[in-house]
Amino acid sequence: MPYAGLSIPDSALSGQAMTLLLLTDALHKMDGAGIGLHPSLMDIQAQLVRRRRQWFSCADETPLGWYAALVNSFPAALLAARCADIPAAARQAWVASPYHAQLGRDTVRLMPEGDFPWNEADSAWLCDLLNPLLLEEGMSLHAVGAALLLACITPLDAAPLPFAAISGGLLPNRHPEGPDGGRLMRLLAEIQMSLYGITHSTGQPTRDGQPDISGLWLWGASALPAELPADLPSVATQNPFLRALEHEHGAEIIISEVERLSEVLPSAVLPKTVVLAGAGHAVCLHKSLLPSFVKDWQAKSSATEAELFTSINRMLDAS
Repeated sequence: MPYAGLSIPDSALSGQAMTLLLLTDALHKMDGAGIGLHPSLMDIQAQLVRRRRQWFSCADETPLGWYAALVNSFPAALLAARCADIPAAARQAWVASPYHAQLGRDTVRLMPEGDFPWNEADSAWLCDLLNPLLLEEGMSLHAVGAALLLACITPLDAAPLPFAAISGGLLPNRHPEGPDGGRLMRLLAEIQMSLYGITHSTGQPTRDGQPDISGLWLWGASALPAELPADLPSVATQNPFLRALEHEHGAEIIISEVERLSEVLPSAVLPKTVVLAGAGHAVCLHKSLLPSFVKDWQAKSSATEAELFTSINRMLDAS
């Protein structure tokens, strides 16, 4: 939806001035070559193009993945620290992201995470459905708010793609790297088949007309028990998985998908720094006395991902 008629929910910023807005899917690869702006941001493009730019090369991440990278932690560790019922014998945790898929002739395309509605009732229902299957594998699925966490007694040695790499794109048709890559993909295929049987027989009672869940993707693994960094910054978001971290009011940073931006940003006033991410890049937009009027979004000479995180954390420390 276009960026218009914005309102602020109770979970957002409580009137405090924002330091940073980070949009995780604001940039996308255009047909042919180059990078384009998400269509939903066209209404504020005039504000964005006037700002001074600094480009970075970085991996695509979900809001939870971005937050974990900023605090030098693992996505699953952040959720595991807030999950009281992980079995004591569990030695590994994974983020389990649900998705809705559309079947093509030779491909499976996933709905973008920002478009996929998901809530706590959905997570609780899915845990009840899948845990009888998972317990046979020495695993268990846990709801952390609306987020989902898979705990394993025996760690899986596999390196699947981050969920951001496939959200809105194609489901991989090959095993991830690692000795247990095949086992992981077989497990995900079993989960897909279980969900297919349920949705085509009784339906999903918690979805209430929303897109069905087609499967789960495991990513962001962490060893257990997990250790968290101190002084985690508070963040405003409407992403169901990042909201599970129970951030406080008065946050100075927003991390959001473009699709959920209208739910979390008050009015149309942008903070002094905006980071647009996606397509393997991020561009940091700063207010400047000498505005830029470059209208395209082609990446220039790029700094590193580590430099981006250092810059963001320096801004947060100074706020």
